[in-house]
Amino acid sequence: MSYNGGQSQEVPVTRPSVVALTDLRSTVKWLVAAAGATATALVGGLQLTRLHDLTTRAGVISAVAAAVAIALALWLLTEAARILALPRPSAIEISNTEINSGSLDPDDPHPSGDTTVRWVLDHAESLLAGERTVTDLCSRRAIAQRALRDLRRGQAVTWYSQVVTPDDHTRTTQISLVLQHTEAAMIALEDAVHHHQCQEKLTRLMTVFPWAATVFVAAVIVFAIASASTA
Repeated sequence: MSYNGGQSQEVPVTRPSVVALTDLRSTVKWLVAAAGATATALVGGLQLTRLHDLTTRAGVISAVAAAVAIALALWLLTEAARILALPRPSAIEISNTEINSGSLDPDDPHPSGDTTVRWVLDHAESLLAGERTVTDLCSRRAIAQRALRDLRRGQAVTWYSQVVTPDDHTRTTQISLVLQHTEAAMIALEDAVHHHQCQEKLTRLMTVFPWAATVFVAAVIVFAIASASTA
């Protein structure tokens, strides 16, 4: 719900990012399980204990190939785990980043050097519940919270240029609804940003993955060939 001159406007707040993030995390968990199983199989199944029986040249080649294969498996495990451990940002943290990056300057057509803030502002219509910036959204919650607190204390408040008294139950209810919708919008924003950040990391990982997988397979093949050459 957003306000313009005291008139309310419903802005639908949904959380599709929750489902998308669940699917993404399932994919990453599969990668973690696959990488862990691969690393275990490499350590237990590539006959690393036979390296001392190989010629010096074959032994060195086998050791290097095994190290490369295991390192790649552990790298995939680490990168996937980092995606799962990525913290969920709060709306306040996003707002602080927005302020520090200069995104509140109305005269700057490209205000933010921060990729996350720029992404949020590019999707403001669906993410910010009618507000222009994340800071505006957080301010709307703060204003509503302060107004309700003062009303509960028996003090009259000014709500969008209109005086609201403690016995004005209609407008008090209206302010409560604004607060509820704003908090829901902030939660949806946090979900969306978290999903976006995880998706960005997964995309970068998947960009490198084909090359890493090729090197991994090559290393396993080299190890198998070199370890077959006994002294």
